[in-house]
Amino acid sequence: MYDLLKRTITSMEVAEMVGKEHSKLLRDIRNYVAQLAEAKIGLGDFFTEATYKDANNQERPCFQITKKGCEFIAHKLTGQKGTEFTARYINRFHEMEDEKLPCPLNPIIASSVAELGRVTERIMAKQGSAPYKIAEAFKRECEQFGISLPEDFVKVPEYEQMKLHLENMP
Repeated sequence: MYDLLKRTITSMEVAEMVGKEHSKLLRDIRNYVAQLAEAKIGLGDFFTEATYKDANNQERPCFQITKKGCEFIAHKLTGQKGTEFTARYINRFHEMEDEKLPCPLNPIIASSVAELGRVTERIMAKQGSAPYKIAEAFKRECEQFGISLPEDFVKVPEYEQMKLHLENMP
């Protein structure tokens, strides 16, 4: 399942690429989905319903769109918009295949990782863990989901570094 999601982009990204409001793209995709269902053509090869958390932490609908789904949308567009979108989605999928760019994180996985981080932070803080220890735990959790954080994500205060150095001395 995760492998499939790695080969999709979100409807928010597609909306930005085609210069269309996300809500209008959702409407169009829902129409395509209904037409595909009526024709008894599986839609999983094109679109998968999903959700994401908006800036207000409210769950909103979106779609994960495969390369075939992007081709489907591109064939519905004409003129300059169609040409630009086709070039953009082709480049985007080639970048993902060449692993030049990180794959967009599935909104479901992203919100799960964020919630796991909040729970870890709450528990560790109640137990008196140092902030850098909480950051280390969160970094390990992210790595389990294939999320890379910057090397300097965990900053150990100088006094802690000295303490750690002394503890490791023979």
